[in-house]
Amino acid sequence: MFRTVYDYITFSFLGIIKVSLFLLFFSLAGFLVFKSKDLSAFKTASLSTFFTSSNKVSLLNAHLAESKWSTDLKQLAIENITPEEAEIFLFIMELSDSITPTDARKLAKLIIDECNNYEIDPFIILAVIQTESNFTPKAVSSKGAIGLMQVMPKTGAFVAKDRGISYNGRNSLYDPFVNVKLGIHYLSFLEDKFDTIENALAAYNYGPAKFANSKTLSTHPPKYVKKVLNFKSFLEEESILLAKRS
Repeated sequence: MFRTVYDYITFSFLGIIKVSLFLLFFSLAGFLVFKSKDLSAFKTASLSTFFTSSNKVSLLNAHLAESKWSTDLKQLAIENITPEEAEIFLFIMELSDSITPTDARKLAKLIIDECNNYEIDPFIILAVIQTESNFTPKAVSSKGAIGLMQVMPKTGAFVAKDRGISYNGRNSLYDPFVNVKLGIHYLSFLEDKFDTIENALAAYNYGPAKFANSKTLSTHPPKYVKKVLNFKSFLEEESILLAKRS
């Protein structure tokens, strides 16, 4: 009898321990899932989410103070800048040695506006500019491509006519605003034609006719596409790091 009571008590005690351990494990798992969601949300936050009406002027002022440019912030109309524009503005200033803050401010607004119109990630455009011209407005390639997005004169004429953009031949391509506007329109045209941004980038680099006739470019992305996408990823990571430091 005593043996039966002892076994019953032991069995009950072990059962309580098992249930307690299960509840502890379940609570810990729930806590970790909850925290992982919080961390995930933080990790995907970009610098633009840290710009507010109260801090954007001070943040941009601090950045400009470290640059070689001496600029009146009132001239830049920083108080009217959106968080998305502020982020692109900072990256343009960081990546270019020759674009003034005034032009960088205008270019940031142009990129955001045009990318919103065509549902293109602004970081893709920054990555194309970096890959094509290293943010040099007067850059000219050996093949005759011109400006920030290395637009060919014939391509510029085609896009300008198609989209009703004022165009004065190759001279227009040295204007960073005309150049980038034409480049974004052209990339959007290629994405519509070839379905994905990866295909559009390959066609942008090789030319749409060569891309369309190739049997391998669509299945094996060229180094150019990987370079652009890698730099886009770099910008996204930098955005998170800048946000953490802000």
